[in-house]
Amino acid sequence: MSRPLELDHLLYATPDVDATVADLEARFGVSFGAGGRHPGWGTRNRILSLGDRRYLEVIGPDDEQTEVEGGPILEVDRLEEPRMAWWAVRPFLMPLTCGEFQTVGFLPGSVVTGRRTREDGSELSWQITDPRVRLLGGVLPLVIDWEGAEHPGARSSGVTLQRLRLEHPDHESLTPLFHEVGLPGIEPGEAPAIIATLATPNGEVTLS
Repeated sequence: MSRPLELDHLLYATPDVDATVADLEARFGVSFGAGGRHPGWGTRNRILSLGDRRYLEVIGPDDEQTEVEGGPILEVDRLEEPRMAWWAVRPFLMPLTCGEFQTVGFLPGSVVTGRRTREDGSELSWQITDPRVRLLGGVLPLVIDWEGAEHPGARSSGVTLQRLRLEHPDHESLTPLFHEVGLPGIEPGEAPAIIATLATPNGEVTLS
């Protein structure tokens, strides 16, 4: 078993970023931070730091990007309601971690450069496995390397992640493979699912 990979962030996909953020702010009792646009991906986001270099990302369609080849990532333009769609981990070394994934049969695609244009016009960039290659219904995480850039989850917001539960019908065969690459085990479920329980000023809130 490899050393455990650290969770980096959770991706909560939605058809309407602003409406979903307003709903979560009311449920959590805190305010989200700013986000930005992802050029070429057809999406924009808002972010809530969970402290300890973790964060919750609300991601949805960017109406200013109308011509994106292949459509927006995560098919956010086709969603009818918000859902926990994916999660991301930090590698020890990007080539090593991706190589370990491939060795056990997970092929997350090529590593690409991600970019986010902030509201002030500045740009944040990172290396990430292809966000158009979503495996196991999102239960297999993205791998992201910030390469020394300022991490969005560096400061606490008063909300923390209490538990992350992964579910999949093939949990028995997948769990040993996940353990081999440093990922947590998977629980039984009728369909792939990512379930996050957050501690907030308004009490525990579960997103799935």
